[in-house]
Amino acid sequence: MQHCTRRLLCASRAPWRTRLLSGTAGSGLRCRQLATSSTSSSTSSTPAPPAPDPPPATAPSPPNSALLLFCLTTGLVDSLTFAVSGVWCAFVTGTTVQLGMDLPSLFTELGALKSSTSLPTAVTYVTNSSTAERAAALGGFVFGGFLGSRLPRWVSPARSSALQSALLAGAGALALVDPTATYMPHPLWTLGMISTSMSLQAVLVQSLKTPYATSVAWTSVWLSAVAPSSLTSRWKRFAGLAALMSGAGIGALAVHFGKEEGAGDEHSDESRRVTLHRMGWGLIGAATVKAAVGVIFWRRGRGGRLQL
Repeated sequence: MQHCTRRLLCASRAPWRTRLLSGTAGSGLRCRQLATSSTSSSTSSTPAPPAPDPPPATAPSPPNSALLLFCLTTGLVDSLTFAVSGVWCAFVTGTTVQLGMDLPSLFTELGALKSSTSLPTAVTYVTNSSTAERAAALGGFVFGGFLGSRLPRWVSPARSSALQSALLAGAGALALVDPTATYMPHPLWTLGMISTSMSLQAVLVQSLKTPYATSVAWTSVWLSAVAPSSLTSRWKRFAGLAALMSGAGIGALAVHFGKEEGAGDEHSDESRRVTLHRMGWGLIGAATVKAAVGVIFWRRGRGGRLQL
């Protein structure tokens, strides 16, 4: 009897144990499925990291030959304008000092003329004075800086150089318009156009961020040339200074060479006429140099355009 009871208990336990084990296994399988599905959903909801940006294309470096020609042009132009009018069109720091020195005497002379001269005569006197010429040079330089810093992006360095060349050529043509003149026929326009050209050059070179600074203002270049820096940058600065002095020497040679033999006294009308004539052709020569700089920029920019 006891043997039969034990067999019945064992028989009744077997299905229960099977159901328990199957339920445990099923719940484990369901847990694993839930864990797998939650992992996959979290993986799919997490955004993939963005692909790294491609390295930017390096713009071609500014050609040293073009920058050195700009430096030479600075010395050439300023030596020509100073020889004729005593005005700096590139080194406007000197022009600013000269303008400040002129103002006291100008106000004194205008005060003396006020009681005995009409207003139009006084205006004519001011516009024909050296003060007006220096003011025109300074105004042209400021205008060129204002314009150059706002040029659209399609104005490449080559086009900027072409504009500078056109301004210098126009100034040279104004200086040569009257073959009998002993002084610039239109000094305010001539000096203003020259200064605008040099200011556009300064803005262009400054935007290229080279050791030549602006190629126009050289006080900071002298300081940086003797400051601790790389050997390459230091030699570039000295090369720019040498080009500047070479341009000034060429301008002085063009103005004074042979004048003692062919033009007589330096202060005679004939000497002044020859000086003005040489200044005009010197400005056209400087315009040609700037046109060559534009060609160099254009050739360098064909592979990847240099932008302002």
